[in-house]
Amino acid sequence: MNLRLVTPATDTIVSLDEAKAHLRVFHDDDDSYIEALAAAAQDWLTGENNWLGRSVVEQGWELTLDRFPWHGYCEPWPHMRRHGDYHPNALHLPKPPLKEVTGLFYTPANGGAEVEITDFRTIGTADTNGAYLLPAKKQPWPMTDCEPGSVRVEFTAGYADLPPSIKHAALLMIGHWYENREAATTDMKGLANLPLAVDALLAPYRSWPH
Repeated sequence: MNLRLVTPATDTIVSLDEAKAHLRVFHDDDDSYIEALAAAAQDWLTGENNWLGRSVVEQGWELTLDRFPWHGYCEPWPHMRRHGDYHPNALHLPKPPLKEVTGLFYTPANGGAEVEITDFRTIGTADTNGAYLLPAKKQPWPMTDCEPGSVRVEFTAGYADLPPSIKHAALLMIGHWYENREAATTDMKGLANLPLAVDALLAPYRSWPH
């Protein structure tokens, strides 16, 4: 499996004015530096390999695999039916919450040109814990040539309304970096670590891969 960020975010988690208000900075001398800190916080929270494992603001992604999850025409296994959140044919999409699948393609088992699939099901489109694709009802996924990139999914993901906890965590990060401009200090306090509140604010939103 390979995941690639195709369309970086254009929306920002924290604007310059919001960051300056949080820092209680009323001059313009540090604007460039504060913007750089906001960009660093945004990258940590929304970058291609971000710590949260989700799309905080809208981004476009491409997921490629060598094959579909394939279990024929089967129904969910009994334990999956009980839990109601997995299916043996589920193609899980990372970086939730999913907004839209904009394209689903595969290379047939006998080779040839890439084929677009238009008849599939999207489960959990607005689910903040992740969404997945299923083939059309009573149909299996097609067989591919099993080469890298034989299955390709294009999708957009991100919150329509940014959770306040994520925004506040970004503000705390900016504030911490603004006050502590080195990786470590030499005084008796030792290292200047990120406030524990950041972990507490972000932990409920961390998305673990399937």
